[in-house]
Amino acid sequence: MISRIALALALGCTFAPAQAIADRPEKLSFPPINFQVPRAKEYKAKLKNSIPVFLAPDPTGAPLVRIQVQWRGGGYLDPKGKEGLASFFGGLLARGGTQKTEVAKLEDRLEALAATLSSSCGETGGSLSLMVQEKDLAEGLELFMQTLTEPAFAQDRFDLAKRSARQGMERRNDSVTSIAQYEMPFLLFGENHFAGRADSTKASLEAITREDLKAFHDRILHPGNLVVSVSGKFERKAMLEKLNATLGALKPGKDAQVSPKVPTPDFPRKPGIYVMDKAAPQAVVEWVFPGMRRTDPEWHAAAVMNHILGGSFTSRLMKRIRSDEGLTYGVRTNLEEGAHFRGDLRGSLQTKNRSSAHTLRIALAEMQRLKDETIPEAELKVIKDGLIEAFPSQWSGKNATAARFASEALADWPEDWWVTYREKIQAVTPADVQRLARKLLEPERMVILAVGNAAEIEGGDPDHPGAIKDIAKLPFARLPLRDPQTMKPIH
Repeated sequence: MISRIALALALGCTFAPAQAIADRPEKLSFPPINFQVPRAKEYKAKLKNSIPVFLAPDPTGAPLVRIQVQWRGGGYLDPKGKEGLASFFGGLLARGGTQKTEVAKLEDRLEALAATLSSSCGETGGSLSLMVQEKDLAEGLELFMQTLTEPAFAQDRFDLAKRSARQGMERRNDSVTSIAQYEMPFLLFGENHFAGRADSTKASLEAITREDLKAFHDRILHPGNLVVSVSGKFERKAMLEKLNATLGALKPGKDAQVSPKVPTPDFPRKPGIYVMDKAAPQAVVEWVFPGMRRTDPEWHAAAVMNHILGGSFTSRLMKRIRSDEGLTYGVRTNLEEGAHFRGDLRGSLQTKNRSSAHTLRIALAEMQRLKDETIPEAELKVIKDGLIEAFPSQWSGKNATAARFASEALADWPEDWWVTYREKIQAVTPADVQRLARKLLEPERMVILAVGNAAEIEGGDPDHPGAIKDIAKLPFARLPLRDPQTMKPIH
């Protein structure tokens, strides 16, 4: 016994009274999480050409450095007849070589450095990202700057990207999910989608040239469009010196422009129930309500209401439709933040074709219950506690923190908006939830889309009678599929 104690002491072990083990999960107790929300000013700096940069050094972390440049400007800038240009540019920027380093050599060097270089561009903006070992930062940063400032869009990679895009285009009608993905924006934003941005077509894809990619690049590369984030193992002052010698030395070229604000859509939506026919064993069902922007004073109450309805695995819709009825593997709702204009409150699920109407009736009944009945305090507490306790995970590391601050700056959100998030969530009352349910969950403003076997969707479930057209007082229409190469309805 003495020898065991001596060994334990030698190994640095300590003895403490055994802790009682709870006999049920609800009896478990944990110390409170003492998490302080990071402040943007603690990470923010400005390069000599006024590009904002957010630095998150991690001196004790892995010997890696992550650098990301984000830019304003995306698909909404596509010229008419060349829809898809921004997306094409984003996919090829990091894969098309540079004026100084051809593709094969660039890829060889990145592989030798165990570094990754990636890029993308969406509807409103894009990014170029590098991850490299600390010891190889100088060479990695050089390759990064070549890619950002002198892309080559090599012909062979350009041709390969076009072939891949054509193949993807041909698969647009292959599944109910891909059909719903392309059709819902038409219902919400019209034939040209929002801000004049339309889906790429065979004609627009063929019209895009390497010169177009270079012109888009030259337009975007303006210090006024850029935001930088850096995280990893580095010293702040030394990193700022490196950034000022590279990114901070950028000057706008003759064709560079500060990207205009993303236009607000002016398409007059037509609420209704829309069905599209696709031979498939299951249907995808989506619905959309007009939402709000994250800066709305009532947004926190709306966020809580959304989580109660369908924004979490323990939501009311998950319990009723998945657990109680077994009609779907999952149902989800999402309250968009509305970075550039009012967002939407969306919902979606997959179910058997004939169950679509019955499932929607259950969802609408749960929405009505939120409007008619005050939510019990105990249920509200569980939802609010879940949101608050999960909040620190959104700041899970230095990279996540720096990237979030950069994204917030790019979208012009109020700085440090998240600092009061938990307090405002905690302050939401049952009356607030009911008020926001009544404000947002208005059936007469819904756009509902169901894609699957149209005859079964429209006929409904014999065990739960009722046609889909009768689930709400909304216009009903059968929509045709679209030609995947022209995006025009197939009549």
